[in-house]
Amino acid sequence: MSKSGDTKNSMPDCNGSDEAYGFAIPELPRGELFRFILCSSWDDPHFIGLNAIELFNAVGERPQIDKMRTNATITRGSLDNVFKNGEENLSTNDPSKMWSARYDNLTELLYIEIHLKEQESIAMIRIWNYNESRVHALCGVHDLRIELDGITIFQGEISCAFTFESEEESMGDTILFTTNDTILELIAENDKCLREDEIMRSALDLHELVNDLEEEDRLTISATMEASPRTGISSVPNALRPATSARRPEVRSAMRFSDQKSGNTDVIEETVSEISAIHCSTERDKKIESGEMKAEQEDIGLPLLKVFHMELLENWGAPDCIGLTGLQFLGRHGIVLDNLDCNVTTSTATQTSYRLLNGKNLTKNREDMWLSPYSRNSSPVRITVTFAEPTITSGICVWNYNASPEMSYAGVRCIQMYINGKMLQGPILLRKAPGYIHFDYVQDIIFNKCTLYKPISRPQTHSINGFIYQLRLHSSWGDEYYIGLNGLEFYNHREELIKLLPQNLAAFPESVNILPNVNDDPRTSDKLIDGYNDTENPSHMWLTPILPNRCARVFVIFDTPTYVSLVNVYNYRKTPERGARLVTISVDDLIVFSGEVPQSTSYKTGILSVSLRES
Repeated sequence: MSKSGDTKNSMPDCNGSDEAYGFAIPELPRGELFRFILCSSWDDPHFIGLNAIELFNAVGERPQIDKMRTNATITRGSLDNVFKNGEENLSTNDPSKMWSARYDNLTELLYIEIHLKEQESIAMIRIWNYNESRVHALCGVHDLRIELDGITIFQGEISCAFTFESEEESMGDTILFTTNDTILELIAENDKCLREDEIMRSALDLHELVNDLEEEDRLTISATMEASPRTGISSVPNALRPATSARRPEVRSAMRFSDQKSGNTDVIEETVSEISAIHCSTERDKKIESGEMKAEQEDIGLPLLKVFHMELLENWGAPDCIGLTGLQFLGRHGIVLDNLDCNVTTSTATQTSYRLLNGKNLTKNREDMWLSPYSRNSSPVRITVTFAEPTITSGICVWNYNASPEMSYAGVRCIQMYINGKMLQGPILLRKAPGYIHFDYVQDIIFNKCTLYKPISRPQTHSINGFIYQLRLHSSWGDEYYIGLNGLEFYNHREELIKLLPQNLAAFPESVNILPNVNDDPRTSDKLIDGYNDTENPSHMWLTPILPNRCARVFVIFDTPTYVSLVNVYNYRKTPERGARLVTISVDDLIVFSGEVPQSTSYKTGILSVSLRES
């Protein structure tokens, strides 16, 4: 066992106890004494470090720091490097502009303490992890606890910074303590990252970064899954992933992946993303073909479309560009209209407008996307699709701009649509693309239901509102190879159960069926929403492999802004050690909860209930 393992065993757990621990991130916590407790590194046995920590108060400003200190005795770099106040490049990989400290010689967890000049209400914290190089990134903090005046306001995993050579997000981890739009706008005015960093550069400046993100960090699945455990979790060399079975071979999974697998050990992680996305897309197609989508409800009154016109009113935050990946039209019963004889034109970036209808929509390749210059003070960018013959249409499918997590902010946020010159009810709110292809990020807009997609006012319940609710499963209760759940429940702001359909759900990795030696295992992601949650029957559970340096994710995706007041997470019960332990819940990329899911037993399902009400 490494020295870091010995050291950690002699220290208190980051949670403060061995019991299941969870908390809701508070609304605008107030205080003046911060303590950042660096509980563990990603895999460095001696040193732990950070690039920077950014703080924003309730008026969008950076609080003034009076003094700072650490209990570390051996350090590299100054603590001033950690709190740069937005004056430097926060994503630097220059070690002289970072901070790290030796932690294996301490008898308590390493911490950084800062005193503010006065009490402040904190709205946002962003953590930039240690980023010197791919190897030295393992010195970055893995588990972090933040206390304000002795009260824990955050506890969870911080992403490993694999430098710009990675496909991982390079904007740091954002912890939000409010969803108040006014406060967020004030923060945006003072957030150097939003104004000048990767997502805010011009489109031309970002193209090289996008290429780098797409070319690097490709991980093999077949060889890695069978021959190597997750990095940093086990020190046993050449450990083999144990076989898993639900012992129900007669139960078939929702989708077979045999045509996606091979004995080739060069299968890359991107294939897993594509499989998960294909699964999500296939479920959606099934709904279309079986006539279960909402768009099918009425053929009466469907427009005979000759000219479709779309104005792009607003993007998701990029200052000088706006774009989309692709468009597709829906006919009767919500069936996709293929091989349409139509022509697309745009008011700007006309040379690449054809990409909007090229059919290459589930992609991160910017060469298959359309991007245009944009200014808030100019007339809206316009897209016009002209049909050779009038065509009955029920709606449109939109894939937002998806070149990278950074460039997804160039995606369209708000549109106004016109059919044959007649304005539809609007404006319509579009979902931001994720910047990766773990699921099919298409958004279906039904023409006769446009009011559903309008920006909506907050109800009195103060429930959280968003398009994409994401659960990240950071660790299990002991198993190093698999992780799973029994089920999920979402409740709306009226405390009514939201009926989730297969097109609302995606998981990455999709299930154990992605493994080369696994076929037709019933524990697929759709079991998370089949309603059989408090069960010991494995055919109603979900199980997925743990990828090296990745966490399993579950996405609950809505086409319209959806309020959620409560989430129930039912832990995996067949093999309790494979149940999820530490999870974070985010809404449209903003973390709203971090904590532990109680472990199941052979006779009882562990259940975590998370309230998403702000007051």
